[in-house]
Amino acid sequence: MLDTEVPVLVVGGGGCGLAASAFLSDAGVGHLVVERRESTSVLPRAHYLNQRTMEIFRQHGIAEDVYRAGAPLANMSEIAWYTSLGGDGPLDGRELHRMDAFGGGSTAAPYAADSTGPPTNLPQHRLEPLLRRHAERRAPAGLLFHHEMEEFTQDEDGVTARITDRSTGETGTVRARYLLGADGGRGVGGSLGVPMDGAGGGFTIVSVHFSADLSQWWGGDAVLMTHIVSPEGEVSVVVASGPRWGLASDEWALHFRVPSGTAVDPGTEAITARVRELLKLPEELEIRIHHVSEYRPEAVVAESFRVGRVFLAGDAAHRQPPAAGGGLNTAVQDVHNLAWKLAAVLDGRAGDALLDTYESERLPAAARNVSWSMACLRNYGSLFASLGQAPGRPEATRAGFQELLSDTPIGETRRAVAREVFETQRIEYQAHDIELGYHYASGAVLPDGTPPPPRDPMGATYHPLTRPGHRLPHAWLRHGGDRVSTHDLIGAGTGFVLITGPLSEAWEIAAKKAADARRAALTVIPVESRPSASGYWDAEGTWAEVCGIGEDGAVLVRPDQHVAWRSTHAGPLADQELDAALRRLFDLPDSAATGR
Repeated sequence: MLDTEVPVLVVGGGGCGLAASAFLSDAGVGHLVVERRESTSVLPRAHYLNQRTMEIFRQHGIAEDVYRAGAPLANMSEIAWYTSLGGDGPLDGRELHRMDAFGGGSTAAPYAADSTGPPTNLPQHRLEPLLRRHAERRAPAGLLFHHEMEEFTQDEDGVTARITDRSTGETGTVRARYLLGADGGRGVGGSLGVPMDGAGGGFTIVSVHFSADLSQWWGGDAVLMTHIVSPEGEVSVVVASGPRWGLASDEWALHFRVPSGTAVDPGTEAITARVRELLKLPEELEIRIHHVSEYRPEAVVAESFRVGRVFLAGDAAHRQPPAAGGGLNTAVQDVHNLAWKLAAVLDGRAGDALLDTYESERLPAAARNVSWSMACLRNYGSLFASLGQAPGRPEATRAGFQELLSDTPIGETRRAVAREVFETQRIEYQAHDIELGYHYASGAVLPDGTPPPPRDPMGATYHPLTRPGHRLPHAWLRHGGDRVSTHDLIGAGTGFVLITGPLSEAWEIAAKKAADARRAALTVIPVESRPSASGYWDAEGTWAEVCGIGEDGAVLVRPDQHVAWRSTHAGPLADQELDAALRRLFDLPDSAATGR
């Protein structure tokens, strides 16, 4: 297996590489994944899966398994801030703030209306084995764990990589048309000499994965995360990690910050004592430590996501602080964007320029997410200041907390001010538009001259629309006795879909001509405005509100559920317009597309 040829070599078998494997399989692309570790991650670090990621998993038949294992919305709909979990002092166990989050409480209506399902929470050490099972089911011989890529070279026709079986020491060569670096920035990007622009690494986060019964101190069944902001000036966050959820959670992840250069004793006894100290838990409470890890948060983006026949995705292409939970979600969306493009080029339906659109689309999206994460992180300074934290002045900090929590007029005023400040952190926990509203201004899209929607500076208000480059809006349709989403019209393969209005005859003729000429899989799906015996109809009227086309218009949707092109009406040259759109998207001259 070590001396082989494959269309795509994926380096890295974490969440990004495993998702890439599943998507490539569904696109019909042969590939091999090599991962240096013996198994998937044992750390619960990444955990939040936003609605866009869950839509992608739904498209690829993964979502049900993730929902089955992940936290129900009822157990992740609030974020809380406390002075501590336990303790019996006058400032201990005091709730500082509580916020609706992730489609719960006051945020429920837009989250429910705009997507096929809610976000969920599934820690990395449970998600990765699930993704591995899906990847291996699709490509039984396609994953090699405990194998490491030692080096690679590329030429005009492909990539040659030297792979070592770390169990046996055996070395072989893999020849691939393309290489995808999903190795978390551990080698591929550095070998290419691609700089990472940004900042970070100024402090260290220690993460402790432990088991304990915290139900007596936890803030309620709806709370997913509790930030601890102590009167002693310490800051940490505890995240429920399942496998049961809410008050029944058995496992937890505690993250706390230490200054750069400060040594932390990772021994079980020392870490257990530190967990008790930060959370003020009693000595008699049993705490079982599973894993301790460290990392330095960064906010960096690679200058390029493609170098020749090598692509970077996930942490190899961008790394961000955990605030807003965008890292893994951005990674999944990276490889979702790339898989269908690789398929189209490998089977000759598209020219190489289509692969350049991976960078032109995903690099700005990643940069946006990294910047947003940093804005969320910086805003915590305002939150802490509103509570009375005075860095480097422990006595002043404690006095500030005493006044804040006092039963006095000024205490009441300060708490009111703090509530106002804390509500600004909805940029992290109610970032509905940040999660769904990203779009591609250039790339494999054909702009139609319409303006972008208004931008909510707080990142909450999402505007569904079919403007080219945007994610196809979700709307519930009826098909026979079934309720299906517009997203369900886009299969998990490589086909394009032309969603039309009720007057679809001209588009059906145009689509057949264009599909034959371009060797493209193109399905026409009319959406009727009244009940249809065999077709799809807009029973709830939602599609009519967001489709942006007339009854004889059409929306061309890419395999990754983004709108590529649209025509508000079918003119007399509809067939030529659609053919020209596909030709431009695939970047093929007529002779190559038709095989002449």
